[in-house]
Amino acid sequence: MFTIDIRHLEYFVEVARQKSFSKAAIISHVSQSAISKMIKDLETELGTSLFNRTSKYVQLTDTGIIFLDQAQQLVVMFHNLTTEFENKIKTEKGKISIGLLPITSSTIFAELLGEFKKKYPQIEISLSEYGSKKVALAIQDGTLDAGVICIVPDNHYYDSFSFSKDPIFVIVSPQNSISQLPSVKLASLSNESFVLYSKDFSLHDEIINQCRNVGFSPNVIFETSQLELMTQMVAANLGIAFLPSAVCKELNTNRIVSVPLTQPQIIHNMSIVWKRGRSMSHAAQLWLQFAQNYFSANQHIPDKSLLQLK
Repeated sequence: MFTIDIRHLEYFVEVARQKSFSKAAIISHVSQSAISKMIKDLETELGTSLFNRTSKYVQLTDTGIIFLDQAQQLVVMFHNLTTEFENKIKTEKGKISIGLLPITSSTIFAELLGEFKKKYPQIEISLSEYGSKKVALAIQDGTLDAGVICIVPDNHYYDSFSFSKDPIFVIVSPQNSISQLPSVKLASLSNESFVLYSKDFSLHDEIINQCRNVGFSPNVIFETSQLELMTQMVAANLGIAFLPSAVCKELNTNRIVSVPLTQPQIIHNMSIVWKRGRSMSHAAQLWLQFAQNYFSANQHIPDKSLLQLK
């Protein structure tokens, strides 16, 4: 059973516009025989001739003129429908869920998110503060679209780009003798009390493992995910702690002194991570691309380009 579809109408309108089957075929990127058959099938279905054909020209019949008006309306409506649908899919709206590290440099992310919100005001951003391990798990189970972590777990499950490599400093109270040193070796901290990151932070394991590598197990008196609590305990001279150098710049130097850590130097790597193979929302894709462009423009060059988002 013959059915009129949008192609019949498009070809009919184009032949009427060009007054030529051959010209309409070229513009429509089909063969002349194909477009002639489509018009013939259309005329058969309607039970009337739409064109007067001669060797020199093609001209609409009276019924063809009437049908052209309706066909043009339908073609315009169809094209508007598909355009509006595509635009709706790509509308810069939606929501993205991002996991951030509580103990990190807040300034860079405040600026990034502020610029993103300025460009895409209708996209809602949901932020959660977790350690690296919990961020990775939340991305894997779909709770988060993307997140910031220190160590990318398994590249088989995640895609990522690195945007910051920051050395870890020791922070101490001005009352602590370490505050007078230009730098400090990790091994010399064996008798100090540590205020450490919570266990869901990858840096928790990194610091403990590095201490064991230089010959001691640290005396951890407190673990926290809160930067303010960590710095308050250090300022009260209850223990020492470890922070990225960028975060140390934001501390009150009258209450806390930061000293470069050496032998070994511990690097705080930060990467934006998302689940490999996951179908990302348009909002999430926009944020990931915006973040890469933002860090590139601000001298935080990613280690690799974003893989194609799906």
